[in-house]
Amino acid sequence: MNYFSDDLVLQDVLNYLGYETDEKLSEMGKYISTEMIEDSVFIDHYGEPVLQMWGILDNRTDGIWISRTHLNMIDRLLDMGVVSRIVEKNDLMYHFISGYLISDAGLFCTLTLTGQTAYGLKKYGGNHLESFLKHYSNEDHWLGATYYTEIQGGSDLGANQTIAVKSGDRYILNGENKYFASNAGLADGAIVTARLQGARAGAKGISVFFVPTLRSDGTRNYEIRRIKDKLGTIMVPTGEVVLKDSEGYMIGDEKNGIYIALEILEVSRIDDAIAAVGIARKALWEAYLYARKRTAFGKPIIEHPLMMRDLVEMESEVVASTVLSMIAGDMFARASHLKPPYDDQYHMARAFTHMAKNIASWSSDYVTRYAMEVFGGKGFLKEFPVEKFHRDSIVTSLWEGTSNIQSLDFLELVQKKGIDEKIFTLIWNIMENLSSDTAAMLKAAFDSVREKMVSYRNSENIEYFAKDILNMFGYLSALAYMLSVSEKTGNTGMQMAAKIYYYRHFAGSFPSDMNFVEFHRMLDWMNVNDGEKVIEAK
Repeated sequence: MNYFSDDLVLQDVLNYLGYETDEKLSEMGKYISTEMIEDSVFIDHYGEPVLQMWGILDNRTDGIWISRTHLNMIDRLLDMGVVSRIVEKNDLMYHFISGYLISDAGLFCTLTLTGQTAYGLKKYGGNHLESFLKHYSNEDHWLGATYYTEIQGGSDLGANQTIAVKSGDRYILNGENKYFASNAGLADGAIVTARLQGARAGAKGISVFFVPTLRSDGTRNYEIRRIKDKLGTIMVPTGEVVLKDSEGYMIGDEKNGIYIALEILEVSRIDDAIAAVGIARKALWEAYLYARKRTAFGKPIIEHPLMMRDLVEMESEVVASTVLSMIAGDMFARASHLKPPYDDQYHMARAFTHMAKNIASWSSDYVTRYAMEVFGGKGFLKEFPVEKFHRDSIVTSLWEGTSNIQSLDFLELVQKKGIDEKIFTLIWNIMENLSSDTAAMLKAAFDSVREKMVSYRNSENIEYFAKDILNMFGYLSALAYMLSVSEKTGNTGMQMAAKIYYYRHFAGSFPSDMNFVEFHRMLDWMNVNDGEKVIEAK
């Protein structure tokens, strides 16, 4: 099996987007499906990162001890260009596709944070930070991090209390409360939010800094108070960072600090969505292949009607999340040259990012949990990988803003930028290029969302319905692009998935005469044997 070349859904989405792939992605897919996935499960169980706070000479080291296998995995993936493509070729889509293939939430978190650090340095660092940026090429394999969250504020960056004071060509940062600092101890440098001394209160007073792990004199630039015990994402160390007279360099300018911080965050939000659906795909693929071989009550469990329906419904969710997440990644990549104040192209990319993250993280939680059920009691055992898929999927709805944060940010785009009408226009244009049958299905969904949006706009407190608004626009956008991709590429399996998705999220129920046996053909592409495709659903 090759997670890249054997994934026909992914291939057709990339063809639709016009993204030209190369052999590196096929090489990466083969490595992940044959080596990385097994090594990552072992490290998750037996190789948890360990904080080394002190050195042999009683000096603070604040480093992380990880296994050689763990380090080799990171280096090998960096060699394949997961981060360097951002720096050297401005190729964000390669990074996003890599995240879908890797989709180990712990391992890819390290690479996500490194990627967004490189992105921030490249776009906003300027000449004075060029000496740091070059380390994020394929030569040095520097790792990155983002230290935004503080214990008193969480997602409210305006509550940050870390203070930065100008000192020559740099700034001195002090703050005790960087509370959820992933990649702490592994990172060679981090993007950090702080408030300039005397700056205004709230989010508009936030600035962004690059804080190297070592000071200019070679000593440690900040301390790590502790590493946290977590339910999942074991491979990435998540700690509490204390900034004590730490040297930092401003990224961008102080008046646009909060916008730059949130733009950098968009990279990891897309990574969250893409990794979430990648985890779901792995779990569903394993469940599908198991269901074909496992017998119960005289026949393979995949032939039992309830199992057949469950797998079909899960496939529709994974396909929808794959399409929506890749569209969001493509939109952001195309808008990544824009700077504050942004235009409608960037706002649309941001809206799709909120939709993709929310829907993909939900579907990943749903699919990975049910995949455990397909395996029965074995799905709950740590000796098999399915339970890890579920543990890792859960965090994707929490990282980089919970579903409430995504919903409120989307609502802000509705109220300030009129993004709802712009999405309606986009969907209408897609609908006009569909065949009559598929256009009719999309038109019914379109009219339903439009009618509900009128009702929500008339509400005395629309914020109560922010999550409903985000979800319904996400479902509508996913359906539209599923239908568009399926018609353009001839993928009949995706067209079936779109119809199932329509019944689940718009029709309210399935027809009583629904023939799930017919729809089951949309799963056939996952039937592989020793890496060779056996059946294609096209």
